[in-house]
Amino acid sequence: MERTGPWSQVRALAGLLPRAARLAVSSSPRGMAALVALTLTAAALPPAIAWVGKLLVDAVVGRAPDDAVRYVAIELALVATLVVLARGTQLLRQTLGARLGHGVNVMILDKALHLDLADFEDPAFYDQLTRARREASSRPIGVVMQVFDLAKGVLTLSGYAALLFGYSPLVRLALAAASIPATVAEVVFGRAAFRLRNWRSPDSRRLFYMERVLASDDHAKEIKLLGVGPLLLDRYRQLGDRITQEDAALAGRRFRWGTALSVVATTVYYGAYATMVVAAARGEMTLGEMTLYAVAFRQGQESLQSILGSFGGMHEHALYLSNLYAYLDRPLRTGGEAGTSGLDPAAGPARLTLEDVSFRYPGAERWALRHVTLDVPAGKSLAIVGHNGAGKTTLIKLLLGLYVPTEGRVLLDGVDVTAIPTAERLRTFAAVFQDFARFGLEASFVPQD
Repeated sequence: MERTGPWSQVRALAGLLPRAARLAVSSSPRGMAALVALTLTAAALPPAIAWVGKLLVDAVVGRAPDDAVRYVAIELALVATLVVLARGTQLLRQTLGARLGHGVNVMILDKALHLDLADFEDPAFYDQLTRARREASSRPIGVVMQVFDLAKGVLTLSGYAALLFGYSPLVRLALAAASIPATVAEVVFGRAAFRLRNWRSPDSRRLFYMERVLASDDHAKEIKLLGVGPLLLDRYRQLGDRITQEDAALAGRRFRWGTALSVVATTVYYGAYATMVVAAARGEMTLGEMTLYAVAFRQGQESLQSILGSFGGMHEHALYLSNLYAYLDRPLRTGGEAGTSGLDPAAGPARLTLEDVSFRYPGAERWALRHVTLDVPAGKSLAIVGHNGAGKTTLIKLLLGLYVPTEGRVLLDGVDVTAIPTAERLRTFAAVFQDFARFGLEASFVPQD
């Protein structure tokens, strides 16, 4: 989505929104239904409050105290209802966001369980995983909330437009046009921030790695013994400073342009406001009508800015969602996940055969293994000796089915290892790696009957 035309971006956004909506609904159907109801109700209240304010001012000017008190009570009820709806909407957004973020993280981790080991040894994959995990907790709910904000803004603007139906079309057009440049600037800077964060994903991983090395017991002994702590800390500081400076520079440009264009929109509003004041002073409209138009123009302009901002926000969220979905849509190895292979565990040791096996890591130009043919009869032992980097560990991982050969096949009693269902393969093979893992978890044992 980074280097496509505007219509392509709109189509891509339209394709991402339904998927994000399905994720949100699946996380909490009742919560989403309640959010829809609150949003629709809250959208109708601001125009109603503006209209009651107009009636209140006219009642005061007309010296009708009973009517004025009644309108104050009505306005109080409407404003209190709006406050309750706003608080309820905020609560729902927080709970839905937390639930949806957790669900997306589960999806990311579940996807990781089904990817090949070679994926985890590919730096490009780690960049993709970093980008997906970085935005998992906020972007899906963010794009859904922007849709609600857009719907609310459209409904509220429609109400204000009905109140302003009899006023100057030229003034209405000027107020609408003044809101567009600031929104365009937000979209432009949102895309710039997205490109910047994607481009420096490797730096983000380096920063996280050095932070983990400097503050973990896994490396504490070597760091103290070798005295490399200050060196690593200096690299961490330099990299962090550069990232912070890049963010600050972009934020500064975004602030300057956004502020300047917002001032333009505010100036246009006060120009329109001046025409209302002059008209009221000349007796061409009542004080209540002037108040109504002033509020409706100001709130209508803010609603329009909210609508345009929601479009920009959806676009920015969709850019980050494309990272998440690119990871979730990463193809998996086909076959070997269900059913049985036909191997008979009771038959004893199996025959191991390699048929012209070659393997090359993703993105690498050099072959790790090339044209390896091997036949190990059942019940025989084999030792493999070689220099570092000769491909011994790679060969073992191919035998275990952790890698898929780039060329050739690995067979166990004539059955392709990659076609053996995962559960059966785990029961068939055992391995202890030189860089074995240690899990910081408690072990529990369930007694067998």
